[in-house]
Amino acid sequence: MVKPKWTRVLWKKQPFPDNYVGDSFLRVSKKRKELSLFEACYGALSVTQEICSCLGLVVLFFGISEGHLNSKNVLAVTAGVGVAGYLITRTKLTASVWFDLKVVCFCVILIACASPIIKSLTGSVATDSINASTTFLLLLRLAVHDYGTEVAIVNPTVSHNVGLFASVCLASRLENDLDVFTLMTVAVALFTLLPSFRRYHQNQLGKWWHMASTVVVVVLTALGIVSFAPHLLLLFLIALFVCNLFVPVMYISLQGYKQNIYGPWDEAQIEDR
Repeated sequence: MVKPKWTRVLWKKQPFPDNYVGDSFLRVSKKRKELSLFEACYGALSVTQEICSCLGLVVLFFGISEGHLNSKNVLAVTAGVGVAGYLITRTKLTASVWFDLKVVCFCVILIACASPIIKSLTGSVATDSINASTTFLLLLRLAVHDYGTEVAIVNPTVSHNVGLFASVCLASRLENDLDVFTLMTVAVALFTLLPSFRRYHQNQLGKWWHMASTVVVVVLTALGIVSFAPHLLLLFLIALFVCNLFVPVMYISLQGYKQNIYGPWDEAQIEDR
């Protein structure tokens, strides 16, 4: 008689003891997703845009604090871009527009009322401590931001909160309430509205539009850095090199060493037949 083959199923009665396991019980297999260098570089574009958002906030702070930028003009540009982005994402103007308008009015009133408090919030704290805290918070935002991947470190709530907290730290060093209101409004646009618009832009318009928008954002950020914060230019170039070339190349080169070990401890899955 031919001895039947043991299989890892519970619904089938087999002529084996209950504690019997076959050779396939401890199965080990290697499984990894093969990516090209172009796909890896494309995946880094969202990180690049978020780096530009963080540095853009710092550039606006330097421009406003040193008097090179007028707060009213910055507010006008932010409002215009925000309305344009809203009209693009809202293909149909429904009753929810009034709800969105209420939310915008509430946020504007809240920021306006909080501006005098924010201006004097860190008066007893050294500037070096504020700069260090802002740098750490922006780096933390880059680390936990949602770039469209399901990993454990992603936390959109923490990312949003630390971004606004970093904005509060910077805004507390400005001279008047209007400047504080302007910087906080821009921070809300960069850290709350822009990520949603970026996801819509990427999903609806495709890869090439996403790449083109990234190029535009990088160019605008570079121009702002050269104009108002030239000491950040080297940091910006290093960040672009690491994010868009070094990390993707390292990721592709190390993919060959990646392996996942599967065994009876795995979660049950329905395999393709």
